[in-house]
Amino acid sequence: MAQQRHSEPETALGPEDSMEYTERFVEFMRKFEKGYSDNRELLKRFKTYEKHMREIAELNRNNAHGASYGENELSDWTDEEFQKSLLPKSFYKTLREKATFIRTDPPKLERSMPPPPSFDWRTKNVISPVKAQGKCGSCWAFAATATVEAAWAIAHKEMRNLSEQTLLDCDLEDNACDGGDEDKAFRFIHRHGLAYAADLPYVAHRQNTCSITGKVTKIDVAYFLHPDEQSMIDWLVGFGPVNIGIAVTQDMRAYKGGVFTPSAEDCKTKVIGLHSLLITGYGTSESGEKYWIVKNSWGNTWGVEHGYIYFARGINACGIEAEPIGILA
Repeated sequence: MAQQRHSEPETALGPEDSMEYTERFVEFMRKFEKGYSDNRELLKRFKTYEKHMREIAELNRNNAHGASYGENELSDWTDEEFQKSLLPKSFYKTLREKATFIRTDPPKLERSMPPPPSFDWRTKNVISPVKAQGKCGSCWAFAATATVEAAWAIAHKEMRNLSEQTLLDCDLEDNACDGGDEDKAFRFIHRHGLAYAADLPYVAHRQNTCSITGKVTKIDVAYFLHPDEQSMIDWLVGFGPVNIGIAVTQDMRAYKGGVFTPSAEDCKTKVIGLHSLLITGYGTSESGEKYWIVKNSWGNTWGVEHGYIYFARGINACGIEAEPIGILA
């Protein structure tokens, strides 16, 4: 990940810069093995980092959305770079209406007892480690792949590390780093399958050829679940993790802990893009806040528990309960 080295950062940043932020940035570079091509790039990244640290301090002072915030590997990304990793704001607006593969008749779970107060598929050893999509709007491919990995492990008792790059290179109905939707992605996986990550590793852009070799992993069917908390819990407990989309506010990039509870107003007026993720479980905080356990694709230095977020449950915060999808493999 590291690039060409430069002169000592303390010297390159200059005496006019805040010593506090200079020292923190030097430690940030060491911690995340950052390297920049020249001193101009170094200064740009320092200014970006300082801006984000000041924003994080303000978020924590205000207890924004009931969560805590801190630095992570994205802290030297510009706002423009971060926004490019998201989907355009209108992307999923009509997914349910335009879908041709995802069905609307999910099977019902027959249960004699109510669902448990908390549940987490990670404790069942069926969830793959969090991955990093990088500066590429491929969250749709990462969420779809994570959903397939979990569904396959649940159904076949076998963990597979599958290739998101399969979708970037070979699913030509979607647009690689410029976005895609789960309906087309799951149809492609149903027909053609996903390669193993070892056979087709992720490179964060569409390559010139589609090259699928070796074994592939396919799915049987995908369903839109009823857009409410109870239906999602029923699927989670009875069948497996749930693929979802959300509207992203700027502060989510620095999330570090707590139950993230964006206001209805912020979910309307402060959205910078859309994002696909995977719900692996649910729970309730000690103070009574209900949350979804959500697997992200921003690397394992982001969020809690190596790449997760606790997202408010039961209020459709930023659309998290609007278009849930479950699959069977």
